[in-house]
Amino acid sequence: MTRSTGKRPFHYKNVRPIDPHVKPIKAWIPANRGFYDRFRRWMRESGCTEVTVSAYSIGPRFALGFLDKPYWTFDPQGDIEIVLAYLENSFNDPAWLVHYRKGLNKFAQFIRLCQNKPTPTKTVNWAYYLDGLSETMVEDVRALLKQLQRNWPSERHYESSVTALSHLTLSLRWMAVHAGVKDAVEITPQVWYAYMDYRLADGISPTTLNSELRSVCQYLHFVDDLGREVCERFFLIQPLRQKPRLPKDVPLDQIRLLQTEIEKDVNASHRNVRRLGLMDRAWFLLMLHCGMRTGEIRRLAFPDLDIRGKKTRIEQSKGLKDRFVYLSSAATAALEGYLAVRGPREALPPEVFIFRHSPLTRSYCGQRLKTYGRRCGVRVTPHQLRHTCATLLLNAGAPVLAVQSILGHQHIDTTLGYARLYDGTIAADYYKAMEKVEGALPDLFDIQPALQVEAEEGKTM
Repeated sequence: MTRSTGKRPFHYKNVRPIDPHVKPIKAWIPANRGFYDRFRRWMRESGCTEVTVSAYSIGPRFALGFLDKPYWTFDPQGDIEIVLAYLENSFNDPAWLVHYRKGLNKFAQFIRLCQNKPTPTKTVNWAYYLDGLSETMVEDVRALLKQLQRNWPSERHYESSVTALSHLTLSLRWMAVHAGVKDAVEITPQVWYAYMDYRLADGISPTTLNSELRSVCQYLHFVDDLGREVCERFFLIQPLRQKPRLPKDVPLDQIRLLQTEIEKDVNASHRNVRRLGLMDRAWFLLMLHCGMRTGEIRRLAFPDLDIRGKKTRIEQSKGLKDRFVYLSSAATAALEGYLAVRGPREALPPEVFIFRHSPLTRSYCGQRLKTYGRRCGVRVTPHQLRHTCATLLLNAGAPVLAVQSILGHQHIDTTLGYARLYDGTIAADYYKAMEKVEGALPDLFDIQPALQVEAEEGKTM
């Protein structure tokens, strides 16, 4: 009893569920009580605050009391859906349902981890992408996507499938509805020009239209390879002119401002803020010093990381290319600082960078850079850090072929774009070459300054 209230102090074990169908914690089997404590400890180790731990624990506590069976017999998908459906029918408060849903999703993730079950993969919404297409075109699109998937890393099948279908089927669906296209042979230049006018009227950029044109051409080439007839004139369509896309680096003064803001979080007194700061500093320097892409940061796993050798292996990156990335001293130190607070490796996913027990999402790095940028008045995207890495290396005198290998560019012209753009490299090459020219022809370049010439002429007068 407390003196102020005359009641027992609050403890989650003493909270009785309102629903009579849910057993209280005291009535659980000991194994489930221990499992519930491990779940809460798991969330704390990932950096969740006590408020988050308490909020996310409500749904799992309800699930353990409602299902009333040993935790190792739980189905992380079916049982959790049953509990969530029951909660949605029993409670009308949307705010509480949000906490229940988030907590149960986190609980299902913890169950899969304990049972060594993989996270279920997302499935493509075929009904949306193939709506309005004929059966022949539906079969063609499915076959084409199956062939494309053979060239993609398995963990990127869903994301790459959605991207490919978005670029292709948007135009095919329009052609089916507005031009009555039911087979690939009916896709003619006239149909494409009508679709192009429609898209341009909506303000679509030439870059997007050219991407859709490439997808349609890829689809027609695939059908042609199957031995079916297509309109050959379609392949003669020229893409729209678009502005050259030059790399955009980040000025050094803005880089310093960003690093200063990240260091503030690294040295914060709050444990969770400090942990995020240490992780952000690590991937920030991997992009800035090593030229890694956002996807490579998200997929970086411990088996590929060699901190002692100061390098890491990048497998199946863009274009299914493998390469080694060498770590700078600063990036190595930042990685070691983050790994010291990352958490136990056996209880977490194999990826190096994790946030709330999961690998980083596609938008995580961009959102964190926006947060730091708002604090110091800088606007930077993750890919600009990669551009900046190329700029710094070239301006420091690194050979173009070495930079191409480090960044993983398939074509040397991509790397040469940086060398053509930045004056530091061009100026250095010019002055170095001109010194040799002046040394070889000294008489030709023996030019006196104008003031000195005037002074000598005055003496002779």
